[in-house]
Amino acid sequence: MKTQINKIADAKTVRWANGTSTELFVFPADGNFQTRDFNFRISTATVEAEETDFSDFTGLTRILMILDGNLTLTHEGQYTKELAPLEQDTFDGGWKTKSKGKVRDFNVMYKSPANGNVQALHFTENEIQHFILNGEYDFFFVHSGRFECNGNELSKDDLFILEHTETSNVSLECLESGSIIHIEMNLQC
Repeated sequence: MKTQINKIADAKTVRWANGTSTELFVFPADGNFQTRDFNFRISTATVEAEETDFSDFTGLTRILMILDGNLTLTHEGQYTKELAPLEQDTFDGGWKTKSKGKVRDFNVMYKSPANGNVQALHFTENEIQHFILNGEYDFFFVHSGRFECNGNELSKDDLFILEHTETSNVSLECLESGSIIHIEMNLQC
């Protein structure tokens, strides 16, 4: 199993019409967000306008989770969903989507045959959780608190990357109460 920590301070941040986007991970490594030439991408973003029209990401599935603030997503002709911190919505990137609310969010985008799952986990200090990793890639993004995984200390906004080819076990220990976002990605269903 290969591991790596991506620090948000080292990540590429770009401006978009109503905020910023910070790319934490893209696969393959030479993938290009602008041309949509990637299998999956993990990022954070800020929405700095009260009302926003989402960009068209036809061909991609999007998982959006709120990190800070509250957001109302309206998918035209589909549904409207209210999101508070650590709540998520999974939707077709080609849907015409509008949002209301200023937030910082967490995004996972992928195209078929890749498939992803995102889950927020809450920990108390000294709590240890054991994970059986089944994805080809698993990620732990620290929303708050401090953690240790496989001898690596993780702090707020760190993305811990685990690449594996077979089922693996890891333990995550909470050093300071907080929340982790666990992302499981499979490149082929």
